[in-house]
Amino acid sequence: MLWKSLLAKGRVSCCGSFLAALFGVAGIAHAATDTGQLSVTATVLNGCSLISGTLDFGEYVSGQTQNLDVEGEISFANCSGTLVFDLNGGGAGSVSDRQMASGSARLDYQIFRNPTRNAVWGQGADAHSVVLFAPQSGSVPVYGRIPGGQSVAEGLYTDTVNITLTF
Repeated sequence: MLWKSLLAKGRVSCCGSFLAALFGVAGIAHAATDTGQLSVTATVLNGCSLISGTLDFGEYVSGQTQNLDVEGEISFANCSGTLVFDLNGGGAGSVSDRQMASGSARLDYQIFRNPTRNAVWGQGADAHSVVLFAPQSGSVPVYGRIPGGQSVAEGLYTDTVNITLTF
């Protein structure tokens, strides 16, 4: 009540501004606002990868009459969708005339897409395709043949065939 009587008599005027500021009565300050956007992105990389490829013929006896047929594999990891495996011609440079070498000696061989060994595995139309409906890791079989009847020098014969995996 004292406050009202002092105010009525004008005795609070010198302190009015101070009290108003103290109690938040003088001019209300408004906070400013603004809006914007946060751009959120992520790049998801396909984890599909080629792991390895092996085709080991073991031992071939020079001049043997029967073919030497073996099976190898090409391994992959974290792949899905359509996978296309292309194989080049190796050191011979020809998919239709693959050869392993031991020094200057050559041993003919071939790589096939199927176990009956009637579909040469190469590039383009001769590549091998696999369709995976869910991400997985695994391998595809590789079928190899050294034709019988080849008389070659003793030694370790090798070749390097480049694999291209398209996914």
